[in-house]
Amino acid sequence: MEATPRILSIQSHVVCGYVGNKSSVFPLHLHGFQVDAINSVQLSNHTQYPNVKGQILKANDVTELYEALKANKINHYNYVTTGYVGDPSFLETLARTVRDLREKNPSIKYYCDPVMGDNGHFYVPEELLSVYRNTIVPIADVLLPNQFEAEQLSGHTIATEEDGW
Repeated sequence: MEATPRILSIQSHVVCGYVGNKSSVFPLHLHGFQVDAINSVQLSNHTQYPNVKGQILKANDVTELYEALKANKINHYNYVTTGYVGDPSFLETLARTVRDLREKNPSIKYYCDPVMGDNGHFYVPEELLSVYRNTIVPIADVLLPNQFEAEQLSGHTIATEEDGW
């Protein structure tokens, strides 16, 4: 019998709404995955609302959580998924975490949704763009950007389907 595939999901959490870990963990469980979730932020609601309150985790927050998993020898994953991150230092540390997991399991797959914005507007600090370009894109196995994010990462305007290739 095969072991249950394990996912480390590092994404947002919102109190009202369904995005990030709140929308992905349950369906993945239903499909037979064991999902361990680290919330990159805890916000009242999606950032496209006019008022948003909550906490944005920093590098030391993800470091503490991951180091405890590692110390307890429960950092065995087949997949890493990432989504919304609100702080550049958190994103840099996330990259170190993925590299560490890849040393432990060279066949681990990293799926990155570089959540930065939509419809021509950033809803994260723009400083995240350079971290995505220089640090995250090179280590991701799969990138899942929307049109705006693909344009920002590539530096090219995408006006037609052909432009995306």
